[in-house]
Amino acid sequence: MFDPDQNPDRRQLGGPSRRALLKTSLGLIAGVGGLACATASRALAREPLDQALLHAASSLVPAPTMGTPTLIVAGGPGTGPTRWAPRLAPSLEETLSTDGPIIQRPVIGQDGVTGANLFDAQTAGDSALLAPGSAIIAALAGDTRVHFDFQRWVPVLLAAGAPLIVGHVDFRRSLRTMIQNTPVRVAVTTPTGGELPALVAMAILSMRVIPVSGFAIPTDSIAALRKGAVDVIQLSPVDVTPELLGGLQEEGFVPLFTLASSPQGDIPDFATRFTSLRGRPPSHPLWPAYRALAQAASIDAALVLPMLTSAASTARWRHAAAQAAMQPSLVAAAKEDGTRLVTETDIFPLYSTLTPGLSDMLALRRWLAISNASWRTG
Repeated sequence: MFDPDQNPDRRQLGGPSRRALLKTSLGLIAGVGGLACATASRALAREPLDQALLHAASSLVPAPTMGTPTLIVAGGPGTGPTRWAPRLAPSLEETLSTDGPIIQRPVIGQDGVTGANLFDAQTAGDSALLAPGSAIIAALAGDTRVHFDFQRWVPVLLAAGAPLIVGHVDFRRSLRTMIQNTPVRVAVTTPTGGELPALVAMAILSMRVIPVSGFAIPTDSIAALRKGAVDVIQLSPVDVTPELLGGLQEEGFVPLFTLASSPQGDIPDFATRFTSLRGRPPSHPLWPAYRALAQAASIDAALVLPMLTSAASTARWRHAAAQAAMQPSLVAAAKEDGTRLVTETDIFPLYSTLTPGLSDMLALRRWLAISNASWRTG
């Protein structure tokens, strides 16, 4: 049999060829390794520049849009939501990168309950709600019209201020005042409306409080105070002006207290006023409920999302709200209204105070049930 390895000529030709091939292979491997090392070194040296270029390129890629969200504006003309909706919408559209302008859907109702019910009932679409604090007060009071649960909402922005209680009341606990048992008449829209904190505050001060209903417009309640039809009125921050306060003081009506801490600090809040009158902090069974009601009354407008909103969508709304709150035009608008814009982590402590304990809620509703009976007979 023919064996090629036994062929001298083949061995002579094959030996050197194999050695040459081996040397060539080793050289190629070394060259490739050196090239790889050199390339890696150059890549490492160039890494910061590459990252900067990639970052610049990614910034040119538009963020994905989120469709066209609907903003339910709950409240009548002149309320906080109707003022804030046209202010907030353009800024939110820009940051959210919506497909089109935000659809603003006004739902008429002075206290916002109707719009809040509609918002809680819907299950589809990317939507948000702009509601007044009076809707939350109605829920706390157990209003039968309420079919929403504000505790399930996800707050992203609050326009909050310090409502003012103005009037002429003798808070001294003298024997004469106890015998006379003179009632304190408070102008309200309804007994469970936005002025409920004023009623509860007077009750905590051991005053015989009587709500006088039908005053949904601030000018009407101010006129009633001047005519002597009521003793106390509650004014929202947007309605309080130095000219108005000066005129009322000349007529003998003084600022009694605010429902929340005022940025100016020249008028005491209710806790401070109570302590100065009674020499101790409030400890009335209605005190925890009052704090929740007062905080709700301080909310001029609340921008909230449904509970089942995705984490990504919630993050985008919160970012958009935070960006809007920093815009000089909106900061100036809030200051003009006597409010401030609360977003991001600051919103949670404030919103959490809107929910008193179960026993505190029951104490409020028990007091309302008893008081309503006497108010009807009286």
